[in-house]
Amino acid sequence: MWADSVAAKKMRATARAMGSYTAALRPYVDKLRLYVDKLRPYVDKLRPYANRLHRHAVSAVDAVGSWLHRGIVQVGKVSPRTAKRLEAVGAWICRSDGRKLWVAALVAVVVLWAGFAAIFPETAGRYGRVIFTSNRVVPLPDETRRAAGEKAKQLAAALDMRLDKKLAGEAWISAQILIALGENDPDYVGRADVKLVEQYFRSVAGPECACWRRFPQGKYPDHIGVTSWALWTFAQYGIPAHKSELQFLLSTQGADGGWPLFAGAQQGKFASSYGTAAAILALHGQSALQPDGEQKKRLAAAVQRGADWLKSRVAPGRARWADYPAWSEAREESLAVSGFALFALHRVGASWLGSLDRDWMRELPARAPAALGGEAPARKVQVGKRSYRDETRYYELPWTILATAEVYRSAWFFGKVRAVQWLERALAPGASIYELTGREKDAAIIAEALLALRSGGARE
Repeated sequence: MWADSVAAKKMRATARAMGSYTAALRPYVDKLRLYVDKLRPYVDKLRPYANRLHRHAVSAVDAVGSWLHRGIVQVGKVSPRTAKRLEAVGAWICRSDGRKLWVAALVAVVVLWAGFAAIFPETAGRYGRVIFTSNRVVPLPDETRRAAGEKAKQLAAALDMRLDKKLAGEAWISAQILIALGENDPDYVGRADVKLVEQYFRSVAGPECACWRRFPQGKYPDHIGVTSWALWTFAQYGIPAHKSELQFLLSTQGADGGWPLFAGAQQGKFASSYGTAAAILALHGQSALQPDGEQKKRLAAAVQRGADWLKSRVAPGRARWADYPAWSEAREESLAVSGFALFALHRVGASWLGSLDRDWMRELPARAPAALGGEAPARKVQVGKRSYRDETRYYELPWTILATAEVYRSAWFFGKVRAVQWLERALAPGASIYELTGREKDAAIIAEALLALRSGGARE
């Protein structure tokens, strides 16, 4: 009984509240009714003209229908079965004036589109490719796609030769090469000697930490960027990272969510956009290989905090990052770092990228950067009492292409068209990316160019 009385009181209170809302809205409803009554005479005056226009439109459609009937007769001479089907469709349309008008509108749209395509064939082709192509593929012209595919094959062969049937040299360069070859050809991962990959990287890890440095010998700092690329490579080749390797990245994340490039650097001043983007790529890739549910949660939480850090450090309305947002002497924005950061955010599945993607498309440079453009000056980062040179390689063109291709796959229609238009210029036969031969001294640009070609133009 007590529960029934409480429920009854609640229902009465709700009814009183609804009554008060209704009373409050009544003056506005009355005003709206007055406006409708004032407009009714004008609507009544316009109704005869609307009816006359409707009759003329139907008459015009009937005239077109007679021409269509003649066409069906001609079709019947070639294919009676097809003619019968067309007659059935025509009869169904003619039974309703509304259907006639809809068909007329459709025909008008087709005619207008045909005229637009005749005047602007390149633009119409771009719109058509966007409409009829899967989101997974950037719909570039066939000539561009073939050129990108051939260049990708050339660069992949050059990188494969650099491995020389064994892994050697810098861990950073080896990781970039393996990532590029794996992304370019998924079958490459299956053909690779995974045990050799794991053995090589573990052999060049820092002896005093579960991490990687620029070189294992000598006085080099524990490097977040190299470690992240190594663990991202492990993830691509199905190699679970050791718990201590994951713990190294988790322990070096700052309280605000960002990572420095060198472990031990002051978290605030030297937090790095590049280091943070690389770290979330590595942890996101490794999370899929971890059997422990709690470990997966820790990795996902670290990735989310890193993504939020990048979100909070982006230049408002510009989709641009400085590599060291809190370091006043190194706060200039970098197109290469910005492309890498946006690429990473898309790869880890950040859910808030809509406005950032639109900013990126609006701020794209009118002309694609040069293939070798964008190298940043080395800066000295303080780690304890010592300083180390940040020698990260920054190339603008590959990461601008990679970020734009990622934006394309999640953009709305006109954003897709804008992305395709820019990528057509950046990857058109004869563009600067085709000047790369694969024999460049720095293998990083070759690996990044291969990633860009595969993502932007050569993917089937």
